[in-house]
Amino acid sequence: MKFFFTILFSFGFFAAFTFGCFAIDAWPGGEGTMIAALSEPSGIVWHEGRQTLFVVEDGGTLKEISTLGATLNTWPLAGDFEGITLAENDRYLYIGIENPDSIVEFDLQSGSGELTGKSWDLTPWMSSADPNQGLEGLAYRNGHFLAGLQEDGKIYVFDVNLNSSGDVEHIETLTPYAIYDDDISGIDYSSNTGITYAIFDSDNALIELNAANEIVECYSLPDSAQQEGIAIKTNCMSRSADLYLAIDNGGSPGPIVKYENYPITCLDADSDGVNYNSDCNDYDPSISANQNYYRDADGDGFGTNVATSFCLLTPPAGYVTNASDQNDNDYDNDGSPSGSDCNDADSSISQNQTYYRDIDKDELGDANTTTQACSFSAPGGYVSNASDPADISEGSRSFYINGNDYDIFPDEMTTVQHTDLNYFSDDWHEIIAVGLISKKAYITLARVRGSEVAVTKRVRIKIKKKHTSVSITANLSRNKFTTRFSRGKKYTWKVKSSGSFKR
Repeated sequence: MKFFFTILFSFGFFAAFTFGCFAIDAWPGGEGTMIAALSEPSGIVWHEGRQTLFVVEDGGTLKEISTLGATLNTWPLAGDFEGITLAENDRYLYIGIENPDSIVEFDLQSGSGELTGKSWDLTPWMSSADPNQGLEGLAYRNGHFLAGLQEDGKIYVFDVNLNSSGDVEHIETLTPYAIYDDDISGIDYSSNTGITYAIFDSDNALIELNAANEIVECYSLPDSAQQEGIAIKTNCMSRSADLYLAIDNGGSPGPIVKYENYPITCLDADSDGVNYNSDCNDYDPSISANQNYYRDADGDGFGTNVATSFCLLTPPAGYVTNASDQNDNDYDNDGSPSGSDCNDADSSISQNQTYYRDIDKDELGDANTTTQACSFSAPGGYVSNASDPADISEGSRSFYINGNDYDIFPDEMTTVQHTDLNYFSDDWHEIIAVGLISKKAYITLARVRGSEVAVTKRVRIKIKKKHTSVSITANLSRNKFTTRFSRGKKYTWKVKSSGSFKR
């Protein structure tokens, strides 16, 4: 936890103080793993280009090691090395020396690697009563070198002309945390996170400073050993870093310890050029700004005129990229809301159509027997007109007529024949039916007008021989019909308007 305040002095100027760590948080990273044991390691830095670590030892040796701790290169130099960093050009390393406090330049590409001869004296600004309490830790941040002074726990900021040996200017002095007034032991800076990491050995603490040099995190170090150097290897997309600590055991081999899963937030994790404060998803380089999408509740591909922002390149389910829908409750946009549209996927139809039963398949429908269908084509057994005065389906006993069954014969017939006539040119139709069973024949006349059906007369004829077929021939002009049986027997009948008939 952090807390800051500003004191206004009565004599008219401001002085800003960092109150610092209100409480020290527990170590947030993983368990430590020793990857190497070196001779008094006092500074460490991660080289992104080479994917290796560079370590300086107190006795003046520079080493390059892998992330597994294998020694790749060793350069025996000279000096009391206490810090190491890189600047803009990763060809050069910059080594912080204690007693006298200074910076020297090392060229990785010159032959097998060597000091360039350039150096910058920091003693005019960094001085300590005890020469062994001098420079501890070196980092490079946004064009300036940061050097820690062990005696007072402060960070000294320098503008160093890297093209000219000795050309250095003191910019300012930072007090990371006033209570930690000595024993700063290591500094690192990550351009990915914009954070300066400073460790204080005697206080066993790690402090994170932002670009304004304000404390943003305070952690207890995971070990009480003599931590002399810190290096951060970021993995922005996983929001974590590998943190390396160099531990100086004072003459004994000192371990390089790797701690995984140290939490970080990168300024631009996905490297899309947009700062995480502005990036809607800093872990996806394909998108950085919210996109407007429009609700498409009816799923017709057209959205309402109310925009909703999502950090997505494609609209989520139920949304589209346009605002063209006039009615988002009308899928086919035919003017009928989805709830009342019989087929909201077809703009050519919105209301059920009425169709009429055509049981006798004469393409004329029964006005009294209907069905509804959301189609402009009639379903099977139906037609679009109601023009049939008598829609008939004959049975062996009952006939289906205009929606109902009627007993035309008193018993089940073996042979049935019928005809639909209109003798009197009125609203009534005359249905004449003949049925055969054994040596009997039944002749029935039913009158039909819409749903009105009346069996007006039925006669039975006894015949001497069994007939297998019968035909009906009508003579409308004379109001007669003739029944002719299979063996040549025939009868002619005259029909009356009452529905009666006789020979």
